[in-house]
Amino acid sequence: MKLRLNLMIGTGMVMFVFITMHLANLAIGLVSVQAMEDWRWTLSGVWSTFLPLKILLQVSLVVHFLIALVSLYMRNTLKVPAYDMAQMAAGVLIIPLLGTHVFGVMALRELGLVPTYPILLNNFWVVSPVNGLQQVVMLVVAWIHGAIGVYTWLQSRDGSVHAMKFFYPFVVALPILAMLGYVEAGRQIIPVEEGELGFVVEDDPNADRPPVDPEMVPVVVKRSKERTKMATRISLGLVAAVMAARWLRLHRRRRERVQVTYSGNRSVTFQAETGLTLLEMVRENNIPHANICRGRGRCGTCRVRVLSDDAALGPPGQLEAKVLARWHAGPDERLACQLKPLEGKLVVERVIEADYSNLDYTETKTDSDLPAGAV
Repeated sequence: MKLRLNLMIGTGMVMFVFITMHLANLAIGLVSVQAMEDWRWTLSGVWSTFLPLKILLQVSLVVHFLIALVSLYMRNTLKVPAYDMAQMAAGVLIIPLLGTHVFGVMALRELGLVPTYPILLNNFWVVSPVNGLQQVVMLVVAWIHGAIGVYTWLQSRDGSVHAMKFFYPFVVALPILAMLGYVEAGRQIIPVEEGELGFVVEDDPNADRPPVDPEMVPVVVKRSKERTKMATRISLGLVAAVMAARWLRLHRRRRERVQVTYSGNRSVTFQAETGLTLLEMVRENNIPHANICRGRGRCGTCRVRVLSDDAALGPPGQLEAKVLARWHAGPDERLACQLKPLEGKLVVERVIEADYSNLDYTETKTDSDLPAGAV
């Protein structure tokens, strides 16, 4: 699980940097299309022309998507916070939306053209505005998915309050500036006869290339559309297959009941099926519970103190033990997102209130304070 978590974070960060650089390149459109083109290789083109980055991005996209499918399969409930649902939906849509752009750029290269911003903007604003709108939607969806992921990762780390002071304005301002730059670039690229400026790029890298064979254009365009359809069908087909496999797994699960009692503030008793984590149980029953990292076993805010139990509780795993050690938790404390009580009765109390009112990160230890083997 730790490997899967690290791969998810690492590949997600690679793609977040990728989309950040693309949005920054679009934002430069507020200056001019020429400025966008001047910065194209540094901010965008480097990902497709510099082989190590190209391989890193491709591997990250595939691995991140596959890990997301595994995580979806392992979910015991889809009753999750709204931002988790938004992130899942965005993750499912990224590949179908990204396909048009990726295979479109490939088509330009097959025709012997460099995918410059004047060519792309002309296609998005003049030739196919619908395609341009799809690219905007793709950027928004990808940004939402990545921003929620980074937000979750930052919140579960020490010093998150200071980091959020920079992250909040950044995550809001960059896409707004990018969209404004995209609109301004479109105003510059639309021909003069249609009421706009009509832009001509300096030192056009396509100027000295052989003219495009007109007979090849429809062939390459058709091939690009077929590739996009295939990528969409494969990605959505995999999601559907995982959902079916998940339903089968849950349907065949051994169904036993556990009675859980929360004492202290907001005391409540409820029945739940075994096989779920304690956090999933309270979500199923609409019971408020602190969980900054939303059940990923990173933050420790879902800690509970076990007061009594006759339901078998397995020992903490490596990930849970590490987080508990960081909070120097007592031997009776567990993470609700990792604890899976079996049949019987369980009485617990929240260590941190559901509204985070008694949250204090100064209680955590540094890595140097952790016991051997906890990392």
